[in-house]
Amino acid sequence: MTSSPAVAGSSSVERELHRIRSLLKERRFDAAVAAAAVLEAEVPENRDVLYLLALGQRQARRLGDALATLERLERHHPNFSRLYQERGHCYVAMKNAAAAIEAYQKAVQVNGALPATWSMLEGLYRMIGDDANAAAAAAQVTTLKNMAPEVITATGLFADGDIVGAEKLIRAFLLTHGDHIEAMRLLARIGVALEVFDDAEYLLAAVLERAPDYLAARHDYGCVLLDRHKHAAARAEFEKLLAREPGKREYLTMYAAAIVGLGHHNKAVELYRELLANPANDARVRAELHLSIAHSLKTEGRRDEAIAAMWLEAGAAAIVMGTAAIRDPELFSGAANVHPGRVMGALDLRGGTPQVSGWTAGESQASRSSSSACSTTALP
Repeated sequence: MTSSPAVAGSSSVERELHRIRSLLKERRFDAAVAAAAVLEAEVPENRDVLYLLALGQRQARRLGDALATLERLERHHPNFSRLYQERGHCYVAMKNAAAAIEAYQKAVQVNGALPATWSMLEGLYRMIGDDANAAAAAAQVTTLKNMAPEVITATGLFADGDIVGAEKLIRAFLLTHGDHIEAMRLLARIGVALEVFDDAEYLLAAVLERAPDYLAARHDYGCVLLDRHKHAAARAEFEKLLAREPGKREYLTMYAAAIVGLGHHNKAVELYRELLANPANDARVRAELHLSIAHSLKTEGRRDEAIAAMWLEAGAAAIVMGTAAIRDPELFSGAANVHPGRVMGALDLRGGTPQVSGWTAGESQASRSSSSACSTTALP
């Protein structure tokens, strides 16, 4: 049987990647860089080609070229942890501690199973006098030293998107280490990624039977329960987590999702607004919270309030309510109380009479209810 062009091409790329890795091991950095550059022209978006090119450029002391290559790698593969680790190595070579720390932090955010990165972070934190973060990084180094190499490797594969490779490795490991906590949790996370939620739930429940104080596993368990629409059980798990770490954003967010699933939208709105007040939220998180608030308000039949909330909580300087302020004074006063100084009422007048129903009819009683409603808002 003849190989298809796609398979043949892929095979030739793999062979060349193997040769480049051998050149790097032999410390023939210039030859490795030259070979990787040729291969990049053939497959410009290939993750491993770009990574090996950057690694070779750094080893050849071509740090500017390495950083430029890593920028291209990030455009195509932004969730590849080793690109950030390699960027950190470049900045260490350039003696830029702040930039190196930022890069290494990003690497371990994507993949917490990077022993070399945690070790570099520990040293850099100590160098700048950040003893608290140095101690935290040292604890991670110790944790990884005590973890089976197979689990570390599988965790890295999973974090970098190789789910098939991670599952194959961790299942083989569990055949001889059937009750290994971290391996069971990783297999559950792989199950979630593959949307095999029933298996993930079973594995995480087994983990928590063996390690009830493993908060990360309990968080995973609560999320799986949400995925399976077991909202009451999920709420119970996040209540346990919040009892241990009150106010933690990740727990509050998922707790709010659980109570939304139970139909408690008003309570959810309170929680979402509490989370929205956190100045550490980035734009993506704030946008998600705005949408969650609007969804809950709309579900509760508070459509106008949902629209007002969307505008105000998304950053509008102010909104002006017309007849809605008169016909629904509770809406008007509620919005004004939540957003003081940013909600105003305005009505057209005809012959001195407020036009509550537009220009088709005038209502002489409007002035009293209008002034009553407006008195509840703090105008600037």
